Amino acid sequence: MATRTQHARRNIITSVINKLVIMLANFIMRTVLIKYLGEVYLGLDSLFVSILQILSLTELGISAAMVYSMYKPLAENDTPAVCALLRLYRTVYRWIALIMTVLGLAITPFLPLIVHKDLPEGINLYVLFFINLGNTVLSYLLFAYRSSLFTADQQYSINNNIYSIFKVGATVVQVIAIILFRSYYFYSIVLPLSTIAKNLALYIISNRMYPQYKCEGSVPKSEIENIKKRVAGMFLHKVSFVFRNSLDSIVLSAFLGLTILAKYNTYYYVINAISGIMILVSNSVTASVGNSIVVESKAKNYADFNKLQLLYIFLTSWLTVCLVGCLQPFIKLWVGKKMMFGDSIMVIFCIYFFATHFCRVCHLYRQAAGLWWQDRYRPIVETVVNLTLNILLVRFIGVSGVMFSTIFCIVFIEGTWGTRILFKHYFTEEKQSKYMLKLLWSWLLTAAAGAICYVICGKIGLQGIPALIVYGIIGSVVSVAVFAAGSFFLPEFKPSIAFALKLAGLGKLQAKLTPKKN
Repeated sequence: MATRTQHARRNIITSVINKLVIMLANFIMRTVLIKYLGEVYLGLDSLFVSILQILSLTELGISAAMVYSMYKPLAENDTPAVCALLRLYRTVYRWIALIMTVLGLAITPFLPLIVHKDLPEGINLYVLFFINLGNTVLSYLLFAYRSSLFTADQQYSINNNIYSIFKVGATVVQVIAIILFRSYYFYSIVLPLSTIAKNLALYIISNRMYPQYKCEGSVPKSEIENIKKRVAGMFLHKVSFVFRNSLDSIVLSAFLGLTILAKYNTYYYVINAISGIMILVSNSVTASVGNSIVVESKAKNYADFNKLQLLYIFLTSWLTVCLVGCLQPFIKLWVGKKMMFGDSIMVIFCIYFFATHFCRVCHLYRQAAGLWWQDRYRPIVETVVNLTLNILLVRFIGVSGVMFSTIFCIVFIEGTWGTRILFKHYFTEEKQSKYMLKLLWSWLLTAAAGAICYVICGKIGLQGIPALIVYGIIGSVVSVAVFAAGSFFLPEFKPSIAFALKLAGLGKLQAKLTPKKN
């Protein structure tokens, strides 16, 4: 039987491979959109995604709460309990699809207010919105509840594989439609058709792998109350996350227009693509962490927490420093100088990237421990502050203002308050201040490495692919050297390397670094 480490290794590897495939598909799709239809269509596409992400708040975090509820019955092979949870999940998702449809129709009259300017001629905004709305509704209506089985059973890779296959297929059809017909309508209609096919495949595969799990039985009232509490807490977290990622685009569209939004989303796409890999890495071990929280001691979990934190923050720091050197040359090579911001905004994007991940492991453990309800007030404060600062600062400093408001909220609200929740309600015997000092130290190390990389790359002055190769090497060498030199004294340094080697399947090297027990 596979261990948690083996599950995590498989999930991470397949997640990264699948994400790279999806990144390539999205890269090709965005390039084709810009070349054949123009950057305004790219801005319009990004706007629809942002609006529908906010509508997806009706999901309320049900998925994460239900997956958490399945950890224990799956570990104990309690088939009736899993079946009852599936039935409840299916019912709730049907209601979500209905509510989302009603909300989508309700906001339709306000669409012209959101599209400030630059709407392409001959485009029916309402038809396109209905197509995108239909795609989102179908994603919840058709068997989406079955995906919880893969996630809770540490088979996250299967979800990724199914998504990747249909994403690539849809992208191929969309590219052909745009090149042959120059039609954004044909491009859009592929989305709901792909969603129908993907969810049917998900249903068939899950039935073959888990034939014992049917939608039958009833969840005890006590468990329903627990789920409601988790969902209420998780909903507030989703509000914070969705507003963080979607309101930025809506505010930019409303105040600065679709052209600026397209330029912003070109940078955001690169940042988000890399973030997607990072989040997949953390999501791939969430079920393993959830299983460990159920069966292991808090002391064991805290040791694992420190190892994961150091590895993840090192990965984040390395990618951030490489972005400092490579982001501008890549944007120029990809879409040309007209879609570029200045270096100051590029640096802000790099800071934004690091900020969104420096507390990701803490978030992972809060989620795996089911602490959404205990953390229910923080997302409300974060959302209100973020939206207020967005609207105020965009008027004075434009794109930079929108980004600074988000960075401020992530660092000073989630980074401190969110960490406090984990240490107050789970790692009760450990000191939060010690952990926060490590986070601050990681910021300083990354800032130092980023500054060194920026100066060196600026003096070399390469362009195109040579710049990406050389600057990537410089960023890698500088970040690894600075982070290793600044972290070797930490007690979790060697255990973290040993854990990484074990995760990679390098058992002999891992054994040499693992401290021997007396």
